[in-house]
Amino acid sequence: MRPTWREIDVDGAPIQVMEAGEGDPMLFLHGWGLTPRSYAQGIRRLTGAGVRIIAPCLPGFGGSAGPGLTQVRMPAYAARIGRLLDVMGVETPAFVAGHSFGGGVAIQLATDRPERVRSLTLVNSVGGAPGRRTGMTDTSWLRWAAGTAGELSSTGLLRAGPVMLRDYLPNLLRRPATMALSMRLALTASLADEAAALVAAGLPVLFIWADSDRVIAPGALADVVTSLPAEVIEGRHGWLLTDPEAFSTLMRNALVVHAMLERRTRGQSAVLPKGASLADLIPHERRAATRLSEPGRVRRGRLRP
Repeated sequence: MRPTWREIDVDGAPIQVMEAGEGDPMLFLHGWGLTPRSYAQGIRRLTGAGVRIIAPCLPGFGGSAGPGLTQVRMPAYAARIGRLLDVMGVETPAFVAGHSFGGGVAIQLATDRPERVRSLTLVNSVGGAPGRRTGMTDTSWLRWAAGTAGELSSTGLLRAGPVMLRDYLPNLLRRPATMALSMRLALTASLADEAAALVAAGLPVLFIWADSDRVIAPGALADVVTSLPAEVIEGRHGWLLTDPEAFSTLMRNALVVHAMLERRTRGQSAVLPKGASLADLIPHERRAATRLSEPGRVRRGRLRP
């Protein structure tokens, strides 16, 4: 199914949103410097899982109104995305997936608006604060820049390079200061405690890491113990851009596992006929409106490693 685009006003701030498919909502949050357009091939394939994909351009990217320069913080990004779901009238909790910077926003969203999030699938997510990257002259920044320059192989550049540049260059030209500040946020964000608290609260969380990622290291997120073992795949930071088929297959499997875990915890059968769609795995009562009038908060804490 071909994705469609529309602009949605969120408290006076326009947000560009790509949508595709029908069914229960899945929120997809893109990586730094990009927009959902770079992931369109994988998203189009994923609609076969029986979900409605909601993929916004994060604030400051792709024509979405950006945060003020003093508000380039994870809570501000998460608050805008949470309000987007409110304005769109999304009534059921969403499967939430985030790549890179989007993974950090996803963790923050689940922490601040837990009634909005049904499960988390975090692909090469920021939030582990893996290095002391506190200034542009720090040697760790130089090492990171060198790794980033070699992120895409020659084959990867041919496949994903043009699409990524189509997103990256307009973002850079429109909001260079926001780009720089959000890059620093991506590399220094510390969200391991929040992720651990979400797991402790019973939220299904799956981490997916690429074994040759030269951009983001797991850092402290690698110590977060979840009910699902972390998935390690062959590839680099942008593997889901260069191999959309593998991306859609892995994401669909993750969603099915999350739905089956939910059924099991509710005392329902997790065995379904061959060929069942994701919608068939979702308990009927969870398809009814469940949005809380007053958003709660997840208690923060730390799990033992």
